Amino acid sequence: MTGFVVVGTDTDAGKTAFSLLFLATNADRFDYWKPVETGDPDSLRVRRLVPTSTVHEPLARFSEPVAPALAARREGREMPGVAEILAAIPSTEKPLLIETFGGPLSPLTDDVLQIDLIRAFGLPVVLVSSSAVGAVCRTLAAFRALAGVNVALVALLGPRDEYAEAQIAKHTGLRVESLLEPWRAGGVSPPSSTLRTLGSALDYAAVDAGLVSPPSSALCTLGSALGGLTPPARQDVVARDRAAIWHPYTSLADPADPLPVVSAQREFLHLADGRRIIDAISSWWTILHGHRHPPLVDALTHAAHTLDHVLFAGVTHPPAVELAELMLDSAPWKGGKAFYSDNGSTAVEVALKLAYQFWCHRGEPQRTLFVGFENGYHGDTFGAMAVGRDPLFFGTFEPLLFRALQVPVSADRLDDALKANAGKVAAVILEPLVQGAGGMCMHTPQELRDIFEVTKRHNVLFIADEVMTGCRTGRLWAHTHAGIAPDLICSAKTITGGMLPLSVTLASPEIVDAFQTPDRTKTFFHGHSFTANPLACAVGAANWKLLGEPEWQRNAARIEAFWRTHLLPLRGRPGVKDVRICGTIGAVELDAAGGYLAEIGPRVRQQSIARGVLLRPLGSVVYAMPPLCTSDDSLARIADAIAAATR
Repeated sequence: MTGFVVVGTDTDAGKTAFSLLFLATNADRFDYWKPVETGDPDSLRVRRLVPTSTVHEPLARFSEPVAPALAARREGREMPGVAEILAAIPSTEKPLLIETFGGPLSPLTDDVLQIDLIRAFGLPVVLVSSSAVGAVCRTLAAFRALAGVNVALVALLGPRDEYAEAQIAKHTGLRVESLLEPWRAGGVSPPSSTLRTLGSALDYAAVDAGLVSPPSSALCTLGSALGGLTPPARQDVVARDRAAIWHPYTSLADPADPLPVVSAQREFLHLADGRRIIDAISSWWTILHGHRHPPLVDALTHAAHTLDHVLFAGVTHPPAVELAELMLDSAPWKGGKAFYSDNGSTAVEVALKLAYQFWCHRGEPQRTLFVGFENGYHGDTFGAMAVGRDPLFFGTFEPLLFRALQVPVSADRLDDALKANAGKVAAVILEPLVQGAGGMCMHTPQELRDIFEVTKRHNVLFIADEVMTGCRTGRLWAHTHAGIAPDLICSAKTITGGMLPLSVTLASPEIVDAFQTPDRTKTFFHGHSFTANPLACAVGAANWKLLGEPEWQRNAARIEAFWRTHLLPLRGRPGVKDVRICGTIGAVELDAAGGYLAEIGPRVRQQSIARGVLLRPLGSVVYAMPPLCTSDDSLARIADAIAAATR
């Protein structure tokens, strides 16, 4: 879908007047649709005054000229929600001019504001306001309400007010166009060249003998400008990417072009060529509730108007304190502290360094050994590589890595390793329940508990790497399935709901106590320039509050039940080696050689994209981990794509 959305500062701001002006010159280039109407139908007015325009029927029309949600209630009808309106978007070859009602914060339903619908459209917005007294305040307030939306233009309807134009442009950074009233008793005088430039950016029109007649070139220019808001050509973006960018975990000789993503909403990614695909892997396991989740967008917008960044050594700020408190409240012990860093790998580095320095403070500096597990992955920095030790990913760097052991995910094998290295091991590190990049390998809560108890029996620290598993197994923390209390917990991907990079290493009271000393030589000398970035922390705090509500767990349970119904039957099918499910994660391992480099992986990715689903198989392991908002229809498309891979 292409086009733009006309949004008013409030009721009677001039949305329909603007639409008439625009369509008078651009009816051959844009269709008109107003999803919900109350009172005198604007769609009929557009049909009458611009008879050359294509006007699509509204989804809902109510007779009383009041708020749609109220009109629906009084008529005993159901007001369509965001999903219903999106599903009803007309199929058209031309871009759509979509006119909204009221203002951004007008109620759409009893529970949802119109801003959520505007965001869900994922289209540029023209913000319409009257130029009458108060234009600056009205327009800036509406602009703030449109946080997270691409506002392309402000249109002021009425007598020109140069002061208002300048103030609005100054405080929004947007183009501001003043348009005369679209009609007067004796007709309308056109606005020179503005609107034709604006359909080729919006155009101007008049009412003459009952029809709106186009005015020279102003709105055509505007139509071209709005038409020009469509994303750059895919070939252009890809060619520039090929020339300038080195992508992660991607060969420079990869024959497959990167997908040019121009916007995202809920579980969908919108591509430059107009396609919409389902983000079935939550953008490398980061997007939790859905792309551009409104409460998180609001939190980011509010924070950006308060504090962008400040160093965190000897300084603090409310978002960091609030998020740390929320996360520590979810920990399996009382007390402790949160140490901020930037990503999952650095969260692991912090945990490894804290673990070793803990033993140094305890007088046991000989504990230099760490134990990881086969198929484990903890990041790409040197400490994380050392405890992961994947021969394909990290074999080149083997001479540079410190010594660490890898054992099977087995309490008995861990027990043997700790016995053989008594007094030498600082910590054991494990991804609880699911080893992600290692192939979505899974173990039971009992196996996790047995491994934890072995570490405690040998007086060794236990690090839970929850970077991927946090919020993905149906609970806030995967380790709680086993009822254990790790000494250190690493968290990252979903802290901010996937909106901004941030990581936290939670340290238990015992770890913290070892550093509670006036001896400054025993300080934990570690930090990053963007430690506890206020914007990320503000979004993280908003996300953590959402995680205190039951809805996200209901969605997680819904997704897990869907996988059990639709993916488990693939087990036993020819070519299928195993099917594994835990929380929102569903994985199907194909019987194909090659491990991570299995040729079937890239083929499945391309075939799935053709089906409108983004998958990124881990070699022969085809998995899905979609955002919590993913609809059952989208889950079915994901399951179909995975099933197709088995064929």
